[in-house]
Amino acid sequence: MAVVGPQSGCADSAGLLHFRPRYTGPPAHKVLWLVWVGRMKNSRLCLLASASSLALIGAATAADMPTKAPPPVPAPVMSWTGPYVGINLGAAWNNAKFSDLGSPGISPLLLFGTDSGANDPFWSPNHAGFAGGGQLGYNYQTGNFVFGIEGDFSGIANKASVTFTPPLRGLSISATSDLDWMATVRGRLGLAFGQALVYGTGGVAFARFSDAWGFTFLGGNAFAKDETRTGWVAGGGFEYMITRNWTVRVEGLYADFGSDTFTVVDPPGNSGPYNTKFQHTVATARAGLNWKW
Repeated sequence: MAVVGPQSGCADSAGLLHFRPRYTGPPAHKVLWLVWVGRMKNSRLCLLASASSLALIGAATAADMPTKAPPPVPAPVMSWTGPYVGINLGAAWNNAKFSDLGSPGISPLLLFGTDSGANDPFWSPNHAGFAGGGQLGYNYQTGNFVFGIEGDFSGIANKASVTFTPPLRGLSISATSDLDWMATVRGRLGLAFGQALVYGTGGVAFARFSDAWGFTFLGGNAFAKDETRTGWVAGGGFEYMITRNWTVRVEGLYADFGSDTFTVVDPPGNSGPYNTKFQHTVATARAGLNWKW
């Protein structure tokens, strides 16, 4: 029994179902051939159905599997490292001390009658005024420690004045003390707790003072000095990082500019040198806003 299929047994390349065998044997064997052909078709149908079922099951299983979630986006790192610039507003207290030292070897009360000396100032104002300015600095963070350097400048509206009459002399005396501005250059050392920073600071301070006093009827400026003084400054504060680029702070500083003793030769009413002394400390309390990058 011979079986011949067109084109080597395949009608085309579409698959097993398109195979069409042709019988060329003796007529007596044709019945057996037809039975064989029927069984072959059934076998091919079963194989094809099984393959299709497996493919459908695989696709359904893949569709039912949970989709892998994308990795979470890492939170931005909040670091204090970097330069910054900002503004500040607050108040400044000019604590001044005016002392009447008199002529060498002569009691001060002989001229001005303040009844005071080097250790007993005749006037000690502690006047508060508005302060506002800006700052520029750089921080470096390692672990929880933050190291930094900062420079700042503040314009200050702070002028105190007084007029009084010493009982021993009977002539009124006027005195004024004016703080125009203050600037500092400071190091900073802080401890960071995430977005919060507690720090201490210290360095050098500069300030402009205008001081004068004397008999009121002579203008109250027999002893006058307008100068920029240098001193030390220390303080501390709390700063909070709102975003990676913006921080807010509150800060307190104390600056000591020491004392300045100077001599006026032949002031009104006196022949010869006459000494006086001005002392200044400045306390500031302020809030600030910084932009860092």
